[in-house]
Amino acid sequence: MEYLTRDPIDASAWHKPAVDARDGASVEFQGLVRREEEGTPIVCLEYETYAPMAERVIARLVEQARGRWPVREVCVQHRFGRIPVGHLALFVGVRATHRREAFEACQFLVDEIKREAPIWKTAISPDGARLNPVHG
Repeated sequence: MEYLTRDPIDASAWHKPAVDARDGASVEFQGLVRREEEGTPIVCLEYETYAPMAERVIARLVEQARGRWPVREVCVQHRFGRIPVGHLALFVGVRATHRREAFEACQFLVDEIKREAPIWKTAISPDGARLNPVHG
């Protein structure tokens, strides 16, 4: 599975397949590009990544989540390139028998992807200025 994409993320795809009857919880996180970064108005975020390593890191984190919690389904998509305000930059979905496991696994994935994956974001202001790049 590829976890990185330049294309817009379609969160509705997570809802299209039939849910397994054993699943009692479906939790998702949608990371959106907000209109300001640290109080400065922006028009987009530019995400850069070292894709081969980022794919491996995310795959490892998904396996860690599967090992720690009894999750049945996991979906991770992180967009890179220029992403306009209001668009999805990160989608994480988790299905499990119980809500606690689904919530915990989803939070783990969001936090650890931001902390570990070689993905950097730079905010772009309306005048085209590039604000300080940050990890995640």
